[in-house]
Amino acid sequence: MAQIRRSKVKNAARISRKHAGSENAPTAKVVYPNGYYGATLRNIRVAPQKVRLVVDQIRGQTVERAREVLRYSRKRAAYYLDRLVLSALGNADVKSEGRVSSEDLMVAECYADEGSRLKRFLAGPHGRARPILRRMSHITVVLGPRKTAEE
Repeated sequence: MAQIRRSKVKNAARISRKHAGSENAPTAKVVYPNGYYGATLRNIRVAPQKVRLVVDQIRGQTVERAREVLRYSRKRAAYYLDRLVLSALGNADVKSEGRVSSEDLMVAECYADEGSRLKRFLAGPHGRARPILRRMSHITVVLGPRKTAEE
């Protein structure tokens, strides 16, 4: 017969560290400074190096100009970035309660980080396996106040 084991005794310090209710626990949400609004798209199946080619084109542009560049780009990542800029614009509208419009905002920050990788294997010579890494990206777009000419 199997022996019945007692449940594990947990340390109080371990419980407070694990649960988000404690004051020192890190928050999962990204908090932007006043006047900045962002959106993040995670785990898209495009390599970050390919996304960065498009990201570099829209960084520092106004929202209208960035969407225009993305609309006529031939890169596949441009579609995802356009949707992400729209999402950040929607977040700006909700957070500012309608006080901020697209004319007042520009792409302050935009970057693509590497996500997880799908690992596959393809047959190689002499019965060996050749690894294939399918890279994924995490893309972040942050909209900020538009810079004026005198600044």
